[in-house]
Amino acid sequence: MKILRFVFLLTLLQLPSLAVSSDLKRIPASARITAVTVYADRALTTRSATLNLKPGSYLVAFENLPALILDDSVRIEGKGTATATIAGLEIRRDFLEQSGEKLIKEMDEEIRGLERRSGMLDAKKAGITSQKSFLESIRVAWGERISKELAIGRPTSAELLDASSFVGAGVTKAEEQSREIEIEKKSIRDKIDALRRQREQATGSGRREAKNVEVLVEVAREGNLTLELASIIPRASWEPAYDVRLAADAKNAELTFRAIVRQQTGEAWDNVDLTLSTARPSLGGAPPELRPWQISFYRPQPVMRAEMYVASAAPAKSKAARMQMDNAGAEPPPEAMPAAFETAQISDEHSSVAFHVPRPLDIPADGARHGSIIAIEQLPVSIEYLALPKLSPHVFLKSEIINRADWPLLPGQVNTFVGNSYTGSSQLKKVAAGEKFDLFFGTDDQLTVKREELKQHHEAGLFGKNRVAYRYRIQLQSYRREALTLTLLDQLPLAADAEIKVSLDEPSLKPEQIKDDGTIVWKAALQPGEKKELTFGIIVEYPKDREISGL
Repeated sequence: MKILRFVFLLTLLQLPSLAVSSDLKRIPASARITAVTVYADRALTTRSATLNLKPGSYLVAFENLPALILDDSVRIEGKGTATATIAGLEIRRDFLEQSGEKLIKEMDEEIRGLERRSGMLDAKKAGITSQKSFLESIRVAWGERISKELAIGRPTSAELLDASSFVGAGVTKAEEQSREIEIEKKSIRDKIDALRRQREQATGSGRREAKNVEVLVEVAREGNLTLELASIIPRASWEPAYDVRLAADAKNAELTFRAIVRQQTGEAWDNVDLTLSTARPSLGGAPPELRPWQISFYRPQPVMRAEMYVASAAPAKSKAARMQMDNAGAEPPPEAMPAAFETAQISDEHSSVAFHVPRPLDIPADGARHGSIIAIEQLPVSIEYLALPKLSPHVFLKSEIINRADWPLLPGQVNTFVGNSYTGSSQLKKVAAGEKFDLFFGTDDQLTVKREELKQHHEAGLFGKNRVAYRYRIQLQSYRREALTLTLLDQLPLAADAEIKVSLDEPSLKPEQIKDDGTIVWKAALQPGEKKELTFGIIVEYPKDREISGL
């Protein structure tokens, strides 16, 4: 099979319109979107059309494409049994007939048709009414005649039965037809009312812009040719979402990685091959450049005098000109470049990762969230019990997890579960493959913690210093059946002045660590059912002639 590949970027197509020869045949391409690669803020769509071509010149038109596609990103590839050459490509803007006007014309025509049908039913009903009047006249006339002729033995019983049957059947049929007409007329009135409401909504609709891509193809040998048109389009995005479920043994966690896709590109993606990429084309392909950083001695400039001179000498260079000069050194934003992609289940593309959804998906252009499971991973977990009694009376279940997947965890929302119980949600930061990260699984009601202030003491002017002392007690209680270690966090105030001295006073349990930000870390071992108490003090000393704030 002959394979033809042709990539055509419009940045190279600053050419006149495609030359149209007398024997050039224009063929509308019946194309559908077959594959989509979604980035954080755009998508690469690929649509294909297969043609059976004889030798000659053809202008293959991909019509009614969304107006949002980026012209510079359009490219075309072809393959097939035909011996063909792609000789050119051009993008045209097209304003379709005003969708509102077209719809209004169609609805007006439908309303007129329904009104004609209603008029015909009125005429039919008038005829049935005349039939009923005629039958009624027969009934009246027969009643007078029968009363006179029964005396002389006429009409016979058979004749009387035939006459009554004729009148009765005729009246019954006329009544049934009248009811059917009324039912049909009510249905027509309902349709007309609905169409008129739709017409009011459609009034004022604007013109719809579309784009047509025309591809010039020269065919030397008959055969089939499949053309694939790829383009970048905005208003499409995806973001990750995670479910992390802690196992009963608290040694492993199941991570379910979902992708949430949204798109409002103007066309539905039906049964497409979907790939999600972490590449960010909006950042550009190259890093920004460092410009010379110049410094010099400060030299005052007569700014106002200079501005007045410029204004009088050249009025055109006023405020706008100075703003342009001030911004001349600003770095221009990086140019957005479409990123290459490679289809794979999970592929490392050096600077990004691509996730290929294994089954075709339908993503309508409604802007709604459409989810798909990307991967499920089993990750090792280390559990720790953490309490901050100064801020909360609860003990939190903290986990340290290692990302054993071959791909990074991207920033996104994570929902946490313990077994089948939902414990909450939080935001996950980016985690590289092999990196550790912390995740909380809610609170543990089998552990309690309580912090209270025992006393507060102020001493003024002792040895030339003021002294403030605080004493606290933290009570711990475990109702769990296994031994555990509880991490307790509290804090010392940070002195913003060298004359202020802060110290930890006589803690009943030696801290594991006192961090630079003042955080005190204790590790308290608790046996099953054990109750434990921890006390500590905080002392603040400062000069007697100064006041202190923040306590």
